[in-house]
Amino acid sequence: MQRILSDHNCERHAQEIFYALQRLGYDDLIPMMLSVFPDVNLPYDAHDEVVWQLCQENGYLLLTGNRRTVDDEDSLELTIRRLYTSTILPVVTIGDMNRVLHDRDYCERCAIRLAEIVLDLETLRGVTRLYLP
Repeated sequence: MQRILSDHNCERHAQEIFYALQRLGYDDLIPMMLSVFPDVNLPYDAHDEVVWQLCQENGYLLLTGNRRTVDDEDSLELTIRRLYTSTILPVVTIGDMNRVLHDRDYCERCAIRLAEIVLDLETLRGVTRLYLP
């Protein structure tokens, strides 16, 4: 079962995407589990590097609404660049968080894309970021 760890800034969005997976019947076909920070003993103010490394070490996909990309040493983007290997799991980023909540078609396209990513995960190792939809 593939665990998807929702970043704290997009928990509601992740839930809506998982509801769409259920509506579309993907939850029976592709075993995925949605988790939030407390489920994996992360504080909500965890640094980007801590979150990313936890995901990498445990095989979780991080679903984010685009964590800050400022050029400080703790940013997710710089963490990925600094710790990159050809076997990393990608960070999955929701392209338009507002639309997930207000556009059912967009939310379903995000759900389908997430399902495709999970199905193709081994071939996507080494990719730094993927976007939904």
